[in-house]
Amino acid sequence: MASIVSERYALSLYEVAKDCGQAEAFYKELSQATKIFEEYPEYLKLLTTPSIPLPEKQTTLRKVFEGKAHEYVLNFLLLLTEKRRIGLISEICKAYRDQYYFEEGIAEVVAVTAAPMDEALQNKLREKMCAVTRKKVILKNEVDPKLIGGIVVRIDNRQVDTSVKTRLAEIAQQMNHIIA
Repeated sequence: MASIVSERYALSLYEVAKDCGQAEAFYKELSQATKIFEEYPEYLKLLTTPSIPLPEKQTTLRKVFEGKAHEYVLNFLLLLTEKRRIGLISEICKAYRDQYYFEEGIAEVVAVTAAPMDEALQNKLREKMCAVTRKKVILKNEVDPKLIGGIVVRIDNRQVDTSVKTRLAEIAQQMNHIIA
């Protein structure tokens, strides 16, 4: 769960993005920046190290993001670094996403299957989830061979599990109750 500080920073950036008509673009750029920091944790460590002067940190940020991110997103990253909040970038990105999804009526649905879903099945599930949630659905397919078959669907804090693994576990539990 995002902290109040992260939510405030995210909301501030979201308000600017909305005023510019760039909410989706800012989300994508913030996500890409977050991904860079996750892939290169030593870079994030450099930006959070107190012994490194702020101008050096700002120079490295400009070298990495200038021309690749909107000016406001770059300024936001510079501000986070100046205020020593850049370490919260993952939380801030998640809070921004939550706000963006809420405002745009978007639901993120994760479908976990034993094998990758083909495009036709993804489209069918997406349509079904749109009808259920009454929102625009972003569908993500995760593969877990341990499921054997079936599907586990996660929407927000809800989960529907129709996997073979779960069904077998339920049958085993019933057999244990019968035998015991």
